[in-house]
Amino acid sequence: MATRGSRTTRKATTVRVRGHKRTIALGLLVVVLMFIARYRQPDAFEFLDLKVNDLRMYSGQVAPPTGVVDIAAIDDASIDELGQWPWPRDTMAKLVTSLKNYYQVAIIASDVMFTERGETDIERSTIADNLKALKLAPNEIAQAVGLSGDQALAAAIKAQGETILPYFFETVFEAGTKNTAESNVVGALSKIRQPGPLVYNIVNQAPGPQPPLFFATQYIPPIPSLNQAAQSIAFVNIDHDLDGAIRDEYTVIPFDGAYCVPMFLAAVRAATNDSALILRLDQFGVQGVQIAGEQIPVDLGGHMLLRYRGPQGTIPRFSVSDIIDHKVPKASLASHIVVIGLTATGLGDRGVTPFSGETPRVEIHATAIDNVLKGDFVFKPREPIIELAAGAIVGVSIAIAAGTVSAVSALIAALLLGFGYFAFAQYRLDMSGEIIGVVFPLSTLALTYLALVSYRYATEGREKRHLRHAFEHYLHPEVIESLVAKPEGLKLGGERRVMTILFADIVNYTGLSERTDPAALVALLNDYMTKMTDRILESGGVVDKIRGDGIMAFWGAPVEVANQAGAAIDAALAMLAELRSLQKNDPRFKDIDIGIGIATGEAIVGNFGGANRFDYSVIGDTVNLASRLEGLTRHFKVHLLASRQTLNESRGKYIARELGLVKVKGKEQLVPVVEVAAHEGDGVDPAFYRRFASVIDLIHSGAAANAKSELEAMHTENPKDEVVRLYIEKLGHDPANAPSEMVFEFDTK
Repeated sequence: MATRGSRTTRKATTVRVRGHKRTIALGLLVVVLMFIARYRQPDAFEFLDLKVNDLRMYSGQVAPPTGVVDIAAIDDASIDELGQWPWPRDTMAKLVTSLKNYYQVAIIASDVMFTERGETDIERSTIADNLKALKLAPNEIAQAVGLSGDQALAAAIKAQGETILPYFFETVFEAGTKNTAESNVVGALSKIRQPGPLVYNIVNQAPGPQPPLFFATQYIPPIPSLNQAAQSIAFVNIDHDLDGAIRDEYTVIPFDGAYCVPMFLAAVRAATNDSALILRLDQFGVQGVQIAGEQIPVDLGGHMLLRYRGPQGTIPRFSVSDIIDHKVPKASLASHIVVIGLTATGLGDRGVTPFSGETPRVEIHATAIDNVLKGDFVFKPREPIIELAAGAIVGVSIAIAAGTVSAVSALIAALLLGFGYFAFAQYRLDMSGEIIGVVFPLSTLALTYLALVSYRYATEGREKRHLRHAFEHYLHPEVIESLVAKPEGLKLGGERRVMTILFADIVNYTGLSERTDPAALVALLNDYMTKMTDRILESGGVVDKIRGDGIMAFWGAPVEVANQAGAAIDAALAMLAELRSLQKNDPRFKDIDIGIGIATGEAIVGNFGGANRFDYSVIGDTVNLASRLEGLTRHFKVHLLASRQTLNESRGKYIARELGLVKVKGKEQLVPVVEVAAHEGDGVDPAFYRRFASVIDLIHSGAAANAKSELEAMHTENPKDEVVRLYIEKLGHDPANAPSEMVFEFDTK
């Protein structure tokens, strides 16, 4: 026969098993929702992966460039030297000639467009037409106008023999788009003009429908004379990602029945003895690109990811003016590939990269050339199988862990899963250049864990929160937090600490209670206590007791306070300011006044009482002293009294005055006491308090007669100041025999 205890145990076990199953089921639901979110909002995950992949690729050491690709920079220094851009074409001819004859570079690839005749050539044509109208012979006209700049540049390009000129597709359309309308851009052609752009000379097309690729309907080639002189022309269009950054280059764009080649591949082809360009296609897109035996990893759209070598300027740059003037050492450019492009700050032609928001596009093209020459590629898997499988595995694993083990063990499991997958993905990137997505698996792991921890907190922590809420009616929240963190605190006993204690009472409360209706008195006290205790709590103090009109508070336990004495004085001044506001705005407080006493010293703090009922409080001589100082505010008729130790340890800037030594009831030792009137700069005139300090100095130096005369003058000016009156009374009729330190002793508390 089952006992009651065994039935209870089985019931508890059943409840726990049911809770585990619900937790695991919730975790699986979160995983499913994450897959739905990835399917419905793929751009959001891609955007995050782009940013994370940048950190993964470039947060550590980056591979250096090959050193065989350089930039002939049209920079600020060149513009200062050669004049405003665009330059005459014969200046560009000088650049090409210098690169060929002096530096003997291998390949020149230009990122500068020559789609219109040079401005000086247009002017020459106008002059030639005018001379022709004057019946001059052709040879005379040619001699008068000189050689055309375009002709000079064409001749230099032809003589160099390995110069690649750029062209631009007016618009690159996404695969499947219906928008193929022609534009009215000057020089844009919808058919290839011979000699045409460089195209793939070997295209392997798998059987089936045409692949969905980016395509163009118009291109803007160089002017005919330059087009014919160039070794080849190639496009320089660049795509960008969701965040506007450039992380890849097109390897192919179909146009007019041909598969056109980008400039960076044209430069590599020229540098590898015009090696074959091979393009492999199937019905899904680009399956591969090959040049000089090198397989270039691309996505289905034909994009090659770039591996940047560092911030802009990492690819070596040389000013065009220095190249023309032969100021660059020959060895720096000999047999290299030189890319000509704009880098001057005011000329635009810049793009956003993972390193910078202002990278010259010529450096992006140079980076692509460098990547292919070095065979240093990064790529993403064609299908995100590993990423999706990892998301499912880590999500299900953490759901099982969170449903069956403790919260700490589940957290350890989550960290191990997360770090393990990230390390695996980073290993694949470092070893093979494969970029496996990490955002989806790690976000699935994190969100599943957080959802289950929150669920467990909401269910298993309900009773704990109920108990916490119940205790908040009796204890200060900081005490509760201390006890929750250290349950052993729920026992009798205490510890000795240096603390600051504050007592505050309403002056003549007995008379107030006798002349005030009980209900109105309770309402007044509630409003008063709310304002006063709020100021204490804001300063980090603990409200120990509220008895009638009295408040006891302390600083320094259960948590340390950086400047407990200063915090207590600041709280007291804030309480007095709050009272002045109440007096001004609430008629009930018109005649209400309070006294505050503060003392700093050793005290015992802890739980005091019986085994079944105890309070967290503080006891000791410092507590008694603070209480006595609060009572002495009536005798001195001031609002705030503090021990000199409290003021010395406060490190604050206050308007205060020494009142002398006080012998309080129940304590034999004399205590130095000060009145604190305000913070410096609070609007209280410090002159009176400085005069009083000078009086104290006179008494200490034995000039009590002079001190009394000054005190009598001060009393005439401030007849309500009780401290001045008490000092005059102490000095008596024979100030010459007055002690050097004033001692006050009162019989009452």
